[in-house]
This record gives sequence, structure tokens and C-alpha cells, in this order.
Amino acid sequence: MSSTNTDVELAEIEVVKFQIVKKVAYFALAVHVLLILFFAHIGAITLAITNLFSVAAWASGIFLITQGLNALALRVFCGEVVLHSILVCATLGLDVGFQFYLWTISSMLLVDYQLKLQRAFIYSISLILIFAALYLFFGDVSYNYPYAEYLIYINITNIIIAGLPMIYAFVYIRETSISQRQALTEMAAKDHLTKLYNRRFAKKLIIDMRQRCVESDSKMCIVMGDIDFFKKINDTYGHDKGDTILMSVANAITEYLSQKDIIVRWGGEEFLIILTDTDESAAYKRIEQLREKIHSLAPCPNDPKISISMSFGLIEWRPLASLKDTLHQADIALYKSKHSGRNKTTIATPEQDYMNNFKPV
Repeated sequence: MSSTNTDVELAEIEVVKFQIVKKVAYFALAVHVLLILFFAHIGAITLAITNLFSVAAWASGIFLITQGLNALALRVFCGEVVLHSILVCATLGLDVGFQFYLWTISSMLLVDYQLKLQRAFIYSISLILIFAALYLFFGDVSYNYPYAEYLIYINITNIIIAGLPMIYAFVYIRETSISQRQALTEMAAKDHLTKLYNRRFAKKLIIDMRQRCVESDSKMCIVMGDIDFFKKINDTYGHDKGDTILMSVANAITEYLSQKDIIVRWGGEEFLIILTDTDESAAYKRIEQLREKIHSLAPCPNDPKISISMSFGLIEWRPLASLKDTLHQADIALYKSKHSGRNKTTIATPEQDYMNNFKPV
């Protein structure tokens, strides 16, 4: 994978992460709007006024994220939470539970990959130390406002509100990470141009499929296919046209064959097809129909002079035969198709078995 592709993927991941942070910010903004009303209602006017600035801070951070200034937005959020927690704890005491918001913001700092891990760790630990310090400095502050009898419920509510953004963010990041891992696995398994399985990954699929066929006592055929005169097409019309032809052939094979069959871009213009639950006779009919379908394609509508055909070599995987030998015999059958006129399908013969196993004395 090139460094350019890696940079693009990192940028995409960063966008996803800060979309999550943005949603958390909207949640926090709504909470602060409600706090303005709550603090005004209980007579904590200083806190009500402070929350006007808090709303402005969260709104500013959301705007910064939309402008791509993600790291700056996080610092705005962090500063607001620290100052707000200190002021509320100094005014209302610790029993209301506003100190727990420091836990949330300490976790959010770690999503900023622009911060070096060591520095992000130090910042997060500092916020936890501020949390601990609040108990030292404001542990004896009493709550002298209305609804003192509901303090335990207010405390629990603040714990829940502080925890929800963390849970949401980490669940979303977890799901995103799983999706990205699946995407990376698929990228490693698939050819980037045709979206078919690549040769390295396909071998394991073939062995697993072979084992299932043996266990179910079902037939399995291997077909090697090659686009005729592909080098000449590339040399004459250019590699872009060649890529278009490869994609057209790949699409035609995928559309024609069953989902339980395995289709592989074996290399260059060569394709490997594994037909499951299919004997030699049925496989031949299917591949012949596919060959005719490919020959009727108009892969480049803007250049109707270009026509394509494919040659195939087919073999039913015989008992006790290795994958290496079976592929070799399919390749020999393909070679016969190529050297007897092309655009045809050849079935591997028993004579090939003999010739393949013959060793000179």
C-alpha cells in the first residue's frame, strides 16, 4: 500500500472520529443549555451566566470541527470542561457530581492523533489529577441551594450524563474499527482492479473448498482461463483499454457463475475458476457458455474494433491429486487450447496424467 493511500485512509479515519466527537459536542451543548435554566432556577446566577459562555465554547468547537480544526476544537472542549467543573464544585460542592465530566474529556483527548501519544497521556493524567484535587480543595463545600434532598439523584444523573458520551464514542469507534478491519482484510484478499480474489489468498479458499467437497463426496473442477492476444491488445490500444477489458471479463465471469464458485485473478490476463458440485461434463458445458458470452462482449463501446476471446483448460480434481498437480494439468489443457486455435475449451485427458507423471530413466 502506498504512502499516499495510507495518508488518505488516515484522513478518512480522522474524519470519522471527529464526526463522533461532533455528535458528543452537540449533546454537551444541549446539556449546558439546560444547565442555564437549572442554575437560574435554583438561584446560582454566576453559574447560569458561566454556562452561557460554556454554550458558546461548545458551539465554537463544533464550528472548528466543521472547518477541519479538530485539535483546536478538542482544546476548547477540554478548557471549558476543566473550568466549568472547578467553578461548579467550588460553588455547589462535590455531591452534585460535576467533577465526573473530567473523566469524559480525559478520554476524548486520546482520539487526537495529532497529539503525540506521550503528550496525550500526560494531558489525560493531568485531568484525572485535577479530578482528585477537587476532592482536596472542595471536599468541605456544602450545597446551600434548593432540592438538597435530591442531591443523590442529581449526582447519579451527572455520572450517567458524563458516561454516556464515552460509551457512545467507544462503541462507535469499535464498530468503525471492525468495519475498517473487514475492509482491510478484503483489500488484502482481492485484486484491486478486478475485485476478484488474488492468487495468494485464493489458495487457502481452494484447499478449504476441496476439503468440503471430499467430506460431502461431491465433484469439483478447476478451470484455467486466459484472454487471447491480450499483449497485442495492450500494445496496440494501450494499458487503459487493457484494464477495461480485464474488468469486463471479470464482471462477465462473476455474473455468469454461481456465488459458491471461486473466481481468481491468477495473474496478468489469466483467471482461475473453481466450480463446486460440478463434474467434468457439466463444467465443460458451463465454461463453453461462458466462453461464448465473453466472445460476444463489447468491452470498449467507444472502440468497437476491439473484440476479445478466451481460451480455457479444464480438469476435474481427481482423488488423491494435489492442488499443484491439478493446476499444472489445467494449465497444460489451457496450453492446448492456445496452440490449437484459441477461443476454445480443452479438457485435461488421461494422457496428460501419464505424461505428467512420466520421468526419464
